[in-house]
Amino acid sequence: MKFVKIDPPGTFCFNEAVLEVLHKKFDGLASETYYIEVGCGSGGLSKILCEKGYQGAGIDFSNQAIEIAKTNLKEFIESGKYQLIQADFMENRELEALKRRANLAFSMMVMEHVKNEDLFLDNLAALVKPGGYCLLAVPGRKDCWGYEDETVGHLRRYDRRDLKRVMEENGFTEVEVWSVGVPIVNLLYGLGNFLIKKSDDSKKLEWTPREQTGTSGIREIPFKTVFPPFFKLFLNRVTLYPLFVLQRFFYNTNLGLTLLGIGKVGR
Repeated sequence: MKFVKIDPPGTFCFNEAVLEVLHKKFDGLASETYYIEVGCGSGGLSKILCEKGYQGAGIDFSNQAIEIAKTNLKEFIESGKYQLIQADFMENRELEALKRRANLAFSMMVMEHVKNEDLFLDNLAALVKPGGYCLLAVPGRKDCWGYEDETVGHLRRYDRRDLKRVMEENGFTEVEVWSVGVPIVNLLYGLGNFLIKKSDDSKKLEWTPREQTGTSGIREIPFKTVFPPFFKLFLNRVTLYPLFVLQRFFYNTNLGLTLLGIGKVGR
């Protein structure tokens, strides 16, 4: 059976939440907003933002991820609206030219891979002009540590209060933390771990955390990250719209298996 890359329901919900935040914080002024994504992976979210009129750059240390992102974002790279940088973000001296350049910096499912979260947040904030914003997505619910965490290089999960605390302790203000993707992600959680166990990703238990991290954003797991082509009929923004509305009722709960933190940079 042929499989193609199609976002699962949770990713659709997450991307909609990000767009909602950007509209709220930047008044929909895409053309005036320059962003930097840390850990861009295959470039899925960056592509959505570029299509909305944003301009930006993506950073990733994985050569595999960079090559896939080059293909996915070819149009915007060639037009000069997007830049790809292969670098280790924690070696910040490689990224001096990006300091204070962005209105927005974000990292989606990255900080949980990093031992020193204080240094990570300091480096992230250094990319942003004073008064700009940082967005952070991390896996939520410490009580839901599972098989997927063991295969993708996670070091920790967060509860809402943990993410809010660590952001505020590192100088972010106006911090909000949303639970995203509830309830669909919660309902699919067990199935997701089952599918990973049945896939080739199970061999990654023997890999180092850095090796696991390098492929975490480009995994191809049947019926979890890749699907038969006809799944596009019901995995799209139109059919999933009710889930986007429903998740808003859960933003301020502690139920999220994915958390989205929003904070203002004041330094």
